[in-house]
Amino acid sequence: MMNLKSPAFEGVETVADAEPRRVEPTGILHFTIGVTDLAVSRRFYEDVVGCTYWRENDTTVFMKAGEDYFVLSRTGYHQSPNKGTDTLIHHAFMVASEDFDAAMAHLEDKGVEVLLYEDVGHRSFSGRHAYFHDPDGNSIEIIDLQGEGDEDAPAYQGRQRRLPKSHLGSA
Repeated sequence: MMNLKSPAFEGVETVADAEPRRVEPTGILHFTIGVTDLAVSRRFYEDVVGCTYWRENDTTVFMKAGEDYFVLSRTGYHQSPNKGTDTLIHHAFMVASEDFDAAMAHLEDKGVEVLLYEDVGHRSFSGRHAYFHDPDGNSIEIIDLQGEGDEDAPAYQGRQRRLPKSHLGSA
């Protein structure tokens, strides 16, 4: 009998005699965001971020952004992975380029503080980026993705703290 380490294989003698090989993911099905209040978080992700409710159970709410899924999970011990207004650990949601300015105005209308706005010099993904927190302090990014960034760009050339309505050209 093989000594398979996973409890899922207890009592199994063979895994179809397959040779071991590296896992090759075909995509990401969902990611999970820890929250403290499912109802509050669901409303935020629907009303502010524009996502769609899919289904729920006692501890999770399943949401969609376009055709992609994410899960809001109430853990009872959630802590933001960032300190204060930091946005390094975040979840990025793509918006259409023609909708980005309206999305920024919507955030402002909802009283959401944009913590960071970037529009040039991004090394990883080009486009306009806006970062803000959800009710539990999780960092959320919206981006009008224009493609892969320029790895030769100076580091964080476009990083700036956003002033109210600066993205619209007025102070």
